[in-house]
Amino acid sequence: MIRFKTEQTIARPAQEVWSYAADITRHPEWMAVTDARVVQGQGTQAGARGRERVGFGPWQWDVEFEVAEAEPGRRIVWRGLGGAPFQLEVSLDLEPVGPSSTRATYRAAIQMHGLWRLLTPLVAMEGKAGPARELRRLKEQVEVAPAMAPATS
Repeated sequence: MIRFKTEQTIARPAQEVWSYAADITRHPEWMAVTDARVVQGQGTQAGARGRERVGFGPWQWDVEFEVAEAEPGRRIVWRGLGGAPFQLEVSLDLEPVGPSSTRATYRAAIQMHGLWRLLTPLVAMEGKAGPARELRRLKEQVEVAPAMAPATS
């Protein structure tokens, strides 16, 4: 299994960061996905499901995932359910570092399946840059966005 971790301090309260990041329909604005949509539930609650188009090089997959954990303002975890030759779990942990700043810790774990395991070294190389790039985009998007109403779980 390949694991990645990156951190950023975001100049917004944790609840605003969580509200933006937990909104599945906004994932294409900061994650390396397209066509994100909610397919079951509210999208920010544990048990909700979504579908996103995930790409790696010339390959693309429609991946279904679930919100495995949701603690508004603190933590959200997305877990892949199928549609790609890998198992994926992504988490975002938020810790207030003042009234208007948040330390965001973004983690990903990927397990390649079948012959796709041969690409593990390439995925590992991309994985060093990919999560950091996504968290940087999240920071940029949240810091320039107007204050958001809290999402509920």
